[in-house]
Amino acid sequence: MSDAELWDGFAMRYDRVVRLFDTSYGRVRARLSRDIPAGSDILEVAAGTGQFTADLARVAASVRATDLSPEMVARLRTRLDSEGFPDVRCDVASAYAIDPSDSSVDVVFCANALHVMDDPERALAEFRRVLRPGGVLIAPTFLHGAGVLRRVLSRTLSLVSPFVAHSRFELDELEQLITESGFDVQFSEQMPGLFPLGYIVAYRPTGGVE
Repeated sequence: MSDAELWDGFAMRYDRVVRLFDTSYGRVRARLSRDIPAGSDILEVAAGTGQFTADLARVAASVRATDLSPEMVARLRTRLDSEGFPDVRCDVASAYAIDPSDSSVDVVFCANALHVMDDPERALAEFRRVLRPGGVLIAPTFLHGAGVLRRVLSRTLSLVSPFVAHSRFELDELEQLITESGFDVQFSEQMPGLFPLGYIVAYRPTGGVE
């Protein structure tokens, strides 16, 4: 079974499961107007059913929301239409093969996904490719490695679900991953939760050799 098919099967339960871990989502939403430049064109990767998509649309010039799962995207489209955001473009796309051309978007927003990817470095390379020089990456990511107890809990949950975590980051490990992928990390914060959320804001450098 492909990853897309696995996530399709999880889509109908996704919103209920998210509510177990969304302690810091309000804090993320409050920061978007601060961290997203006015008039930005935003690419959202791994949008799921749209926990943040409408919030992005409120502060952006345009939003294109993508997810690997067609069922997730269908539910996202329904949600956005019901919330009054028919102009948000919703597409099925992998984080490893994003359609936009090089240096074509101002912001990449990827929430709660790097830790479940089997190759987050590959995804980050795509994010960097599509961002304009000076563009912003915002990547709130669950920290399943934040302490021994959370590592044990994460591994236990992984026995019953394939969607828990592939990488168990601590905050400094997440920062290192993003830095080594060619970004300048400008801000990071660990937000509280059953699994804490590492909120990262980073920039694609404007100079140097590509």
